[in-house]
Amino acid sequence: MTPPEPSLFASLDEEAVSLQEAMEQSGRLLARRARSEREVRDALDRSSFDAAIVEMTLARLADLGLVDDLAFARQWVEERGPGKGLGPRRLLAELRSKGVDRETARQAVEGVGLDDEARAKEVAAGLVRKVAGRPLGQQALRLQQMLLARGFDLDTTLAAVRTALPPEGWD
Repeated sequence: MTPPEPSLFASLDEEAVSLQEAMEQSGRLLARRARSEREVRDALDRSSFDAAIVEMTLARLADLGLVDDLAFARQWVEERGPGKGLGPRRLLAELRSKGVDRETARQAVEGVGLDDEARAKEVAAGLVRKVAGRPLGQQALRLQQMLLARGFDLDTTLAAVRTALPPEGWD
């Protein structure tokens, strides 16, 4: 039996070294915060890893439970929704920009069970001071705009503004 060609061992060693480097880079990236699969893929692609190494790395990270788009999306919603006062539309858009597919993002937003109306009312109450110097109609319009920009739907926004401002004179 003849031994395999030395170049075969060299290519296996190069692949193992590249895979280890890709795993280490991914580990550093994931140590800062959770990431979506696409975020990790994009970072590895920017580092010019071979496509096969990128796929092996992502598969290994998924096996280890370190890259899971649904878990990432849920964590994102739990942190950004209440913490930043964001509504479901804005959260969905942010998740989509992170590479999370539409269905997974929707599951995360719905699955966390945040009370959008209560959050919108809290946000509106906190924003009232920013619009306080304006006439009541302008206050209402500006509050609506700010809540819509945060991703709350129109009905939720109107209910929150009605709660935050005196009802007479703005609608």
